[in-house]
Amino acid sequence: MTLFLTYELKVAVLMTVFYIFWRLLVANETWHKLNRIVLISTAIASFILPLCVITFHQTVEVIPETTEKIENMVQVEMSDNLHHAPALINDLPQEATTPFNWQMLLSIVYFIGVVVVLSRMLLSLWRLHQMKQQSEIHSMGEGREIAVSERVRQPFSWWKTVFLNRKDYEEGTTALLTHELGHIRLHHSADVLFVELLTALQWFNPTMWMLRNDLRTIHEYEADQQVLSHGFNNIQYLQLLIRKAASQGGYSLANGIFNQSTLKKRVTMMMKPKSNHRRWLRFAYLLPIIATSLYVTAETKTEYITKEESAITLRVKDGEKSIGVKAPTGAFYTWLVNGRLAERGVVKENGFWNNTSYHHTKYETIILDGNEIHEDDIPYVPLSSIKEVKLIQGEQPRCIELYTSYVSDFIRTDKPKWNEKYKDNVKTWMFFRVEDAATGQQLKGAEVAVEETGQKVYTNEEGWCEMIVPLNTTIKASYKGLESQTFKIDKINGEEVQGRAFMLSQPGNGHVYSHWDVKQEPEFSSDKNKWFAEHVQLSEASKKAGLYRVIVGAVINEDGSVSGARLSNGVRKDLNEEALRLVSSMPKWKPAMKDGKAVKCLNLIRVDFPEIFKEGNISTKRH
Repeated sequence: MTLFLTYELKVAVLMTVFYIFWRLLVANETWHKLNRIVLISTAIASFILPLCVITFHQTVEVIPETTEKIENMVQVEMSDNLHHAPALINDLPQEATTPFNWQMLLSIVYFIGVVVVLSRMLLSLWRLHQMKQQSEIHSMGEGREIAVSERVRQPFSWWKTVFLNRKDYEEGTTALLTHELGHIRLHHSADVLFVELLTALQWFNPTMWMLRNDLRTIHEYEADQQVLSHGFNNIQYLQLLIRKAASQGGYSLANGIFNQSTLKKRVTMMMKPKSNHRRWLRFAYLLPIIATSLYVTAETKTEYITKEESAITLRVKDGEKSIGVKAPTGAFYTWLVNGRLAERGVVKENGFWNNTSYHHTKYETIILDGNEIHEDDIPYVPLSSIKEVKLIQGEQPRCIELYTSYVSDFIRTDKPKWNEKYKDNVKTWMFFRVEDAATGQQLKGAEVAVEETGQKVYTNEEGWCEMIVPLNTTIKASYKGLESQTFKIDKINGEEVQGRAFMLSQPGNGHVYSHWDVKQEPEFSSDKNKWFAEHVQLSEASKKAGLYRVIVGAVINEDGSVSGARLSNGVRKDLNEEALRLVSSMPKWKPAMKDGKAVKCLNLIRVDFPEIFKEGNISTKRH
């Protein structure tokens, strides 16, 4: 009901504005037909315009992360409100009083007014019908008729009937009859009935009643013009009006010729010269009123479109800024450690790269298509646009590279023809790394072949390559001057890209075994962490920058000496270099044993800096 009452008030305000401008600008002009149309049209427009809502659509893109934050804030706020609800309820007074319902009272008063006005209109219609039933009817053709009744004091008309008293009918006063027929010809009764209905809805609005009266005055102007246009003398007609003037009562809907309240206006209007056509421009006042009304009722509808998640985001936690990185499912990832390929594959759904990981720019660099990303200028990068991601460790700082195009050497357009034996076998892409086992040197140009199918590829500058291989085949890696090595593909673990490292050794006594090829692995004669703690040389700045674990590969020779130290996994350059120095300077180990004799063995040695500098260790006391 509040909406309806508000609507009625809007109608009242708009109608008042229309009427005021009409009264000030054009009410006294002689364009009676145009004024009649304008009054009725603006009354109708006053009811329609508040319902005309122009909607401006505004599109706002929201990334999923932002939407989730907003929803979480709302949920937290709701939870807090629910948590405090019992306390709030307890704080309420025990006997709360119900406020007076003014809305209900106004609604009752409004509808009472509507009923009263409608009842008045229906009563007038009933009285007109009764009078016609009791009158002497004379047909005039074309559905028009004259009702002669002694109850009629002054001539008036309703719909297609002219009501006359006996005297006027017998005198045959042609001017009076022409006037009333003018009302019928111009359908004034329809105007009156329609405006009465609008008045019932706007009974509380004084402007509506003034508009109603002015419309009836315009009706009289038009009917007067009908008389004069039929050749009647205007002076004689004016004398007739003055002589016959008297009040009419009881029939609020009827069109009456004699109305003392409008007689002076009618006389003035008949004697007034026709208005200049240029003054029609005054009706332009309607346009700004209509435009203003539409503007006031206009609304903006915001449509939230989920913007594709960005691959690069910013997070602020405890005052510290960090950059979040995420790669889409299906993108290629490459993990390089000290220039060596550690792992390569395809990003899996909910895998490591498929979840946002945050990185502090103090220790890590984020690069997009060759350009470094800064905390204060985070670009929007659609997640689906990322094709490759590289993690490069062993440098200072650690680097994460994102690319919106494929940048690796291997585009994977290889479509070999399989023979019948391997045509239906399960196949997968694999990367292969080939190194010198003794030194850790990456071997460029090493041949990697599938023995059963004849496929061949060669390693690149970084010592690795890729190839699609079928299940139950043998991969052979070869390099001039070194022993070849084979690997049987007897299992595909579901990974889209799998990897295999080949460590090629010199023939004879130069062969380096892996730790799983020997019966007894190399052993250090004492506690490695204790030895590292006693010999570590790391600056205070390096310690404050953060301590991480570094894994170093090294060959333990037949005599237990350490050689060929190479970085296997490291984060920061200073830690990596110190780890390589520590391993290279270690005393002799107990060598690996195979077939009862000491052999060279490639071993992975963990240099755990957090453990080395753990509180209570010797290194803490010494440094």
